[in-house]
Amino acid sequence: MQTIMFTMVPGFEKIVVDEINSTLTTAKVVEVLRGKVLINGCFSLNELCQLRCVDNIYYYIAKINVGPHKKDLEKFEQDIAKISFQKAIEFLNLSKKPIIIVSASKKGKQTYSRFDLSDKATMAISKNNGYKIGDSLEHNLAIRFDLNNTECMISVQLTKADFKFRGSAYEFQPGGIRPTIANALVKLSMPTAEDVFYDPFCGSGTISRERAFYDAKRILASDINPKVIESARINVPSKVKIFCCDARRLKVQDNSIDVIVSNIPWGKQIEVENVYELYISFLKEAKRVLSSKGRMVLLTDREEIVDAAEEVGFKIEKLMTISLHGLLPNVYRIME
Repeated sequence: MQTIMFTMVPGFEKIVVDEINSTLTTAKVVEVLRGKVLINGCFSLNELCQLRCVDNIYYYIAKINVGPHKKDLEKFEQDIAKISFQKAIEFLNLSKKPIIIVSASKKGKQTYSRFDLSDKATMAISKNNGYKIGDSLEHNLAIRFDLNNTECMISVQLTKADFKFRGSAYEFQPGGIRPTIANALVKLSMPTAEDVFYDPFCGSGTISRERAFYDAKRILASDINPKVIESARINVPSKVKIFCCDARRLKVQDNSIDVIVSNIPWGKQIEVENVYELYISFLKEAKRVLSSKGRMVLLTDREEIVDAAEEVGFKIEKLMTISLHGLLPNVYRIME
């Protein structure tokens, strides 16, 4: 029996739990924290990597208590010396002696830094296990310490740093979102094999690329910027139709689209002269092209979307708030 920890964008925990229940059917969810979900079960790494909404996967090791004062790090070092990482090493099937790198995060009031925490842990683990200390370029065992007030969770990273980017060459454009976020948005749209799907602010094509992992009647994606359209053509599979188009004047027929999912402009990384007017114009076009049962899932941190949707005659529901790049954007469902 293993305990596995998945990390995700804070706010998407329920989506990940639903994905676990549908993909890893024998898993038991044992704890849900902000940005983390822990399960019990017996799985291979390949099975765990089927989840498409998680950023990283960790082998849970232990929880220990750590005091708030710098002097408490002496006991912390002693407690770390008693912890074995052997099960995680066996799970990873390491063929060479471990070369470690240790990272730490902390919340709460402590008189030491996260670097003090990681330095103490590194020295204790290396000394008591005989592991070589590596760096960001050379290591085969990445150990993580998450301190929340006085409770510290210890885990070993199972996935590479580029796992959340699908581990492949990918051309990102300003204002884009990573694939795991895009997949969560797609799941919120309740995809079916009969959908005609459209992302009218496609940027580098991440959302349409993630939608292409699931059956659909047709997948469309467009953007007003010819430069990002070229990136999207590189990124998405051939079954996605990519074209250059202003979202205020969509080049699609009336009532022809079942689902729109998009990371619409926030006016941050991509400058927008008047966000409200853009939203009004886009939503009027969306109303024209959506089928009678059409629906939208939109990501933005701008509250103007609520007034704009209501003015155009849509019903709008805030599904969740997520934490992204230091901002707190909302995910909205919009329907007739």
